[in-house]
Amino acid sequence: MKSFREKESICVLEFNRLGDCYHLWTPENFDIIFNCDDDFKDGMGIIAVAAALFPDIRIITFELMSNHLHIAAAGREERLRALAEWLKKILMRFACCKGRTPDWKRFDVKMRKMTSVEDFRNVIVYDNKNGYVVNPAHTPFSYPWGANRYYFNPDAWELAQLKAKPMTVNQIRKLTHSRVADKVKGLLCLDGYALPVSFCDIKAGERLFRDASHYFSKLSRSIETSREIAREIGESIFYNDSELYASICALCRKQYGEAVPSRITAQQKIEMARTMRFEYNASAKQIQRVLKLDTSTLGMLGF
Repeated sequence: MKSFREKESICVLEFNRLGDCYHLWTPENFDIIFNCDDDFKDGMGIIAVAAALFPDIRIITFELMSNHLHIAAAGREERLRALAEWLKKILMRFACCKGRTPDWKRFDVKMRKMTSVEDFRNVIVYDNKNGYVVNPAHTPFSYPWGANRYYFNPDAWELAQLKAKPMTVNQIRKLTHSRVADKVKGLLCLDGYALPVSFCDIKAGERLFRDASHYFSKLSRSIETSREIAREIGESIFYNDSELYASICALCRKQYGEAVPSRITAQQKIEMARTMRFEYNASAKQIQRVLKLDTSTLGMLGF
């Protein structure tokens, strides 16, 4: 069995082999692009065709939300910017066909170069959790509009391989409203949408983690890292009660020497309530549940 040091060295080597790596994202404060399952299926296909048209770009993971997207990829910066411009052009056509008229001047695709294997891990986890964070009906292993559900999930891979069918030229033309991708080969389709395992290098993403346990640990305990990434890219992030409670317990222990939030003093609760509201985007109900505050105190704070 390999030691921790050996496993970590292998991960670092894999990161170095990938070359330049970037996190791409579009603004969360944007109009609706994908409004229903059929829209999301088209969105998955558009990402797949983009990956095929830019074969020198390795998409490691991606996630589609109703009004924005995230991509973690390896490749040269200028090529990634070209891919981003192509995506924007095709999404504009897609929205126009749906009768939607977002202000595309605000659809600014931003990029940040990732500096280390740990940085890349954090971005993968953030992206793979993003859909689950905004949609409480899913977990990071069930949200369907991204590569997330295939990470360290061999059953999903096996099912995909058994049921997938090749995407047809007509399907691709319908997505792009052009013949530019007529020669694209190798894309697979499952249940009406492009299969991420046919255009995402998920295995390369998995090799950046020491093992499946390491990935799951970061996925389930990454609240502070997620908060920092969200701040950096200007997104609002929401936490479920268990994530929030664990983080606030640690913060109370650090600041007040008391690990149980409900036991800190009244003044400390007011300070912590403000921290929860403005730094963790907690709802009034979450603040009340975690700190055991009464309704009048919440009202006094304007929550």
